[in-house]
Amino acid sequence: MSKDKIGKDEWVASYQQRSTAGSEGWRGTLARITTLLPTWAWFALIIAIGVAIPLLTSNNFAIRVAGNIALMAILAMGLNLVVGYAGLLDLGFIAFYGIGGYIYAYLSSDFTGIHLPTLVTLVIVIVIGALFGLLLGSPSLRLFGDYLAIVTLGFGQIFVQLMTSLTRVNIPGQERPVNLTGGPNGIVNLDSFSIFGFTASTVTDYYYVLLVFMVIILLVVYHLNNSRLGRAWRSLREDELAADAMGMPTRRLKLLAFALGAAIAGLSGALFASWQGAVFPGNFDIALLINVYAIIVLGGLGSLPGVILGSIVMVAIPEVLRNVELAGLLFYLLIIVTLIATLKPRWRSAALFVAVIVFGLILKPILTTISPESFTTLEATGSGFVNLVRGWLAIPIDARAVGNLAFLALVLIILLVTRLKDSRVQFIALIPTLYLLSFVWETRLSQEPSVTRLLFVGVLLIVLMIYRPNGLLGQRRVEVV
Repeated sequence: MSKDKIGKDEWVASYQQRSTAGSEGWRGTLARITTLLPTWAWFALIIAIGVAIPLLTSNNFAIRVAGNIALMAILAMGLNLVVGYAGLLDLGFIAFYGIGGYIYAYLSSDFTGIHLPTLVTLVIVIVIGALFGLLLGSPSLRLFGDYLAIVTLGFGQIFVQLMTSLTRVNIPGQERPVNLTGGPNGIVNLDSFSIFGFTASTVTDYYYVLLVFMVIILLVVYHLNNSRLGRAWRSLREDELAADAMGMPTRRLKLLAFALGAAIAGLSGALFASWQGAVFPGNFDIALLINVYAIIVLGGLGSLPGVILGSIVMVAIPEVLRNVELAGLLFYLLIIVTLIATLKPRWRSAALFVAVIVFGLILKPILTTISPESFTTLEATGSGFVNLVRGWLAIPIDARAVGNLAFLALVLIILLVTRLKDSRVQFIALIPTLYLLSFVWETRLSQEPSVTRLLFVGVLLIVLMIYRPNGLLGQRRVEVV
């Protein structure tokens, strides 16, 4: 055996190439397409698409959503560095985001009377963020897994409570208590982002600022991942004990991960504060932590393209769900695509659609004939397809109460259908299930977008963990036993 092959497992090394070459269908095609362009070309494509968005639309809402995607991508890249690369379960990460926002507020507002240049403020935010990362990382070095998660979660909750309650602090030398954080009212009227003679004053201006910083952080994290430090982090993630036995400075690696991740989070918090023009304790609660974790889990831990894709899904789709008409079209389209992709052979999906339509056409006349005074019709929307579905359903007078009961029944029926082994029985059971699903959507879910968005996130993550636990773009872990 030649010396260059010692310590190298060729089967593992060639796994990705063999799996791509042998893949069939749309997954294999997509995998082969992604290998056609070099990495720099993909970066250029992302930049081109980002720059083109304000040129294609003047809708401030759409541009604001695109800006939120860029902001969440920056924040998620920092968390991905800690969790995805180094394997450290940090549940206090949003506190660093808040620290960056409040430091920007202190250094760029009338609250303290300090108005530093934006560039100086950002440098200070990055440095202080990294220092706080070191402070949190130092006592957590001997912890791992659930214990590390509990300690860091406590740090995040303490930060929110302090920002809410530090409104009357007695300081030596001061006659009256001092308001340090603004409490629930936060700190408002922050200075606009201004750098090198450019001052952001519109939604489009801030969008381009966020896009530039997203690209910068993307390049920095990409090169970190491909460096010796990135390879050391991945070794630490896979087996800390083995990495320590090989002589790797695991203590220093953990501290670097905490510090760099916190620095990126602090920077994103400062950008957020500048864009919003104010900071409030509620901006940094646990709901945001869940959302950012959902982004990196959805995209795939350790995957930079996955962070971008996860940010698009977790930011754009919940905003789309605010629009009842568009949300309805996407809902039914998702059902159709899912059934076509899962039912084999293909003709079964067409037969199922026909059977569901016939089921509704038979059920509604029967119910309205038996008790015509108990049923009504839903208001028409701007979508012809959605109106057609609403006219096809039998809607009771008390649709809200019946919809709540139907939702509970739907959950139980779906669990039962997934457990059926006989394909013919399952096919028959899917007919009333799909009808009930449409009924629940039109009577309950489409009426409460906030609840629907939470359900969407939950269902999406559950399905992803079942069918693709490594995330949409995450790499499958390959081991030789």
